Amino acid sequence: MMAAEPSSPSATASAAADDLETLALDSSHSSPAAATDPLLRPPPSSNGAASRHEPFVIDDFLDGDDDDEMPPPAPTARAPAANGGSAPVFSRITVSDPKKHAEPVSGAAGVIPGSGSYFSYLVTTRLADGAAEVRVRRRFRDVVALADRLAAAHRGLFVPARPDKSLVEGQVMQRHDFVSQRCTALQRYLRRLAAHPVVAASPDLRTFLTEPGAIAAFQGEAPQHWTTTVNAAIPQVPAKAGRDLFGMFKDLKQTVVNGLVATKPPPVEEETDTEFLSHKSRLEDLQQQLTTTSQQAESLVKAQDDLRTTTAHLGMTLIKLAKFEREQATCNSERRRAGVIQHFANSVVKFSRSQAKLNSEVVQQLDTIHEYLEMMISVHHAFTDRSNALQHVQSLSADLFFLHTRAGRLESVSSRGIGQEWTRYQKIEGLKETISTREGVKNQALREYENIKENNMTEIKRFDKDRRRDLIEMLKGFVVNQVSYSDHFANMWGKVAEETKVYANRGN
Repeated sequence: MMAAEPSSPSATASAAADDLETLALDSSHSSPAAATDPLLRPPPSSNGAASRHEPFVIDDFLDGDDDDEMPPPAPTARAPAANGGSAPVFSRITVSDPKKHAEPVSGAAGVIPGSGSYFSYLVTTRLADGAAEVRVRRRFRDVVALADRLAAAHRGLFVPARPDKSLVEGQVMQRHDFVSQRCTALQRYLRRLAAHPVVAASPDLRTFLTEPGAIAAFQGEAPQHWTTTVNAAIPQVPAKAGRDLFGMFKDLKQTVVNGLVATKPPPVEEETDTEFLSHKSRLEDLQQQLTTTSQQAESLVKAQDDLRTTTAHLGMTLIKLAKFEREQATCNSERRRAGVIQHFANSVVKFSRSQAKLNSEVVQQLDTIHEYLEMMISVHHAFTDRSNALQHVQSLSADLFFLHTRAGRLESVSSRGIGQEWTRYQKIEGLKETISTREGVKNQALREYENIKENNMTEIKRFDKDRRRDLIEMLKGFVVNQVSYSDHFANMWGKVAEETKVYANRGN
């Protein structure tokens, strides 16, 4: 019998789904020339480390006085899957201003505590043709509808994965953080869609971003025309220090595991395209390498955060020691010694703040690894499309073989009477009509399968090109950050050593 292509259950996820991600990274900077390439010629050490790089604003991660001149962070690597050189359709997309609404009485309220309400988000889009900004309000259910529609319209493409609900609902956080992180997740997702060279031109995406009243129609059509997919998104944290940085890496691993399990392609025995199978095997190996690299990045961030915490605790204990020495001092030399301890303690605290900023920038730089690890979910979705399409063709071929066999048997049997002959003739003609219809369906399925195959190969080439570029940019940015902060730390401790040298020489 004819087999229908399977679809995944995202209707359940759309009712109460929440997730988090930060906005997409800047993708406009170009590679430096060989003469200034930090991998080939690192900047020389000097007291003016901060002046060597183009400055841009960074957030403070700890309360208190600013550090002495902090080095500006290196440019972050551009987000993967950039719009392959084609002119962008949308120049900027932002998601903001979450508002709480009461769920209509007819909605599925009461299933989950608090599900009697939902949040809508203001999506502001500026078109690349210079038109005025367009503002629409959307809820997460609309995003699920958009993702399903895009998945059905662009089978075989590496369509960016939409935010998933599971991680956020499993975390203990305040409602404000919950909604704020969903804002950044949606913004990042929409920007990724707009950066895809094919999806960016989708009428569905344009409708979602620019037509306020169109989503109701989308949702009404979903059961008939939309193929459901299970998508997952990388967890991302606001730019601040502490355990939030470490938590991002831990959440990432579970997200990718969930996403890949949900999109595991069914076994297909008759895939004979050796070039595709070679690419598929290579990308599976890449996924393992990215997973291992992510684990090492997790270890690096944790170790650096532990060092920052220990350094901060040391600074605070030294401040208490300086206070004790000052209160117990009975002569000028003891007071000077207390002053030296106090000065050193302040430097240690400043050093811990600099470590926090460096750690946050390391997370931003290494985020490229997580971007591509997350993209492996989209790769698996595209390969699942191919597997499902091939199985559909195989099922139709089996149906046609059965119908042809049955028709052949009827044609080879002679009837005894006119009545039986007429019945046999009607059955044969009915089978021929069914075979003709099924042949048309099979031909359409073959065309769809060939289109998916072509999409797969196009996306693999684009993915490889973008990956090579982005990973090199990530490494360059990481090196620049390490050099800048090493200079900064050396200058800071050099000043402390110079200021305390006179006391050391006196032996006080």
